[in-house]
Amino acid sequence: MTKKKSKKKIPERQEPGPRRNKRVATRDKILEAAKQVFAEHPYSSASIRMVGKAAGIDHPLISYYFPTKADLFEAVVEEVAETYIQANTSWFEGLEELSASRGLSLYLDRLLEFTSEHPEALRIVALNLVQPEGSACTPGYKQMQGLLARNTETFRKVAALQNSPREIRMFTESFNTMVINYLGAATYYAGVLGMNPQSPAYRRWFKEAMVLLFLPRLKQLILGTS
Repeated sequence: MTKKKSKKKIPERQEPGPRRNKRVATRDKILEAAKQVFAEHPYSSASIRMVGKAAGIDHPLISYYFPTKADLFEAVVEEVAETYIQANTSWFEGLEELSASRGLSLYLDRLLEFTSEHPEALRIVALNLVQPEGSACTPGYKQMQGLLARNTETFRKVAALQNSPREIRMFTESFNTMVINYLGAATYYAGVLGMNPQSPAYRRWFKEAMVLLFLPRLKQLILGTS
């Protein structure tokens, strides 16, 4: 038998560095603009045209990077959720040495500082919480639920809460839900209070309200008492 000659493997064509960098920069520009659009409009009313205008890009070009609005929205949710989750983990650093009162206060300060600079995640979640009955879920809805669930798990582990899993989950889910509402939908709640949602006064009110509502129960959960 004659031995077959092995075919020489043709190396994959590498995209030139400058071109690849330009593509990455364009994709990032689209995502950044999409964050702003989806933070101001619910998924159902936002459009690719809006994103293109915000990015200063012809909107048909966006489909090269994100074929559909659903693909773009899911990419935005994934990015902002991951950024928020990583930040949330860092907010617990050093708190284990503090009292419950001081620890909660510092955690809230860090949360407020982050959300002041990066409000997109909570706004996007707040705008898309309600889903019409009988219709398909908004793309990225499961990821938004996952954001809340992962925050809850981080809180439970790092704070070393001692009570039953059911009580701990009720506490952490309620805490995170209040954060999403008071900060993600700040325009509404600050309006009810007659405040500017961007004002230091509203931020102080939020912190004082969270301490008032959650500190007593947090102390009980840390000590493992009912």
